[in-house]
Amino acid sequence: MWIVLFLAGLAGCRAEAPPQTPATATRIVSLAPNLTEILFALGLGDRVVAVTQDSNWPPEAAKRPHVGTFWQPNIEAVVGARPDLVVTLAFGQQRELAERLRGIGCRCLTVKIDHVAELYAAIEQIGATTGTAGRAAVLIDRMRADLATIEKDAGSARPKVLWVVQRQPLRVAGTETFADEMIRLAGGQNAMGSTIQKYPPIGIEQVVASAPDVILEPSMGGADLASAREQARQYWSALPSVPAVRDGRVYIIDGDKASRLGPRLPEGVRLVAEVIRDAGAGP
Repeated sequence: MWIVLFLAGLAGCRAEAPPQTPATATRIVSLAPNLTEILFALGLGDRVVAVTQDSNWPPEAAKRPHVGTFWQPNIEAVVGARPDLVVTLAFGQQRELAERLRGIGCRCLTVKIDHVAELYAAIEQIGATTGTAGRAAVLIDRMRADLATIEKDAGSARPKVLWVVQRQPLRVAGTETFADEMIRLAGGQNAMGSTIQKYPPIGIEQVVASAPDVILEPSMGGADLASAREQARQYWSALPSVPAVRDGRVYIIDGDKASRLGPRLPEGVRLVAEVIRDAGAGP
């Protein structure tokens, strides 16, 4: 397979190509939905030649050829797209793939986006690499201004929010996560308090003890929101003593906006702020 990849790399990634200036990245492959959104937000949509299957925003991105999934990108498909720039995230699978791609001559940019500050830094890096530094600065300024407005408009009540990552087994967002940052920006506090793990599994007893005023579940994989809300209602009805359940404040929100650290971050925080504001107003 490596012989095939090497030959494909020579044709597609051109290991011996001369050093590139930022503006010459004309065939970009994106390996994550939030990276795709950043590229399009910087006006680079016409240069994006391939994306992962879960890159569904903006709508034009979904029409690009796919190179596998976020968790399992397909190296042959990436090379076959003949990129002159591959943008990846820094977690295990993608970092390893980027090293393999570099080994056959593909130019890669790997960015780490686990927190809001890292999102801004990644936008700057992508802008600098693609000749869109000015647009990147404008985008960051706009995002910061929007988030500042949301934070300013948040009430002082600081309701406790339980951010549910999955139900089976039950796992939630702890501190030191971007979900925790979103909760705080939106005017709430994490019902879990300090945690050792970023996304700890918890039991029913811990849910009851945390006494959340709001339970948030981002929808995943384009799930039907109405169906997801009914499933959530049935699941949480077994805990009527929990304030969020008792007061009917279990919310399913758009996971693409709330779970992607990308240009639509202010929209996601605004969604969270709306339900937190409702809880802060009291029963």
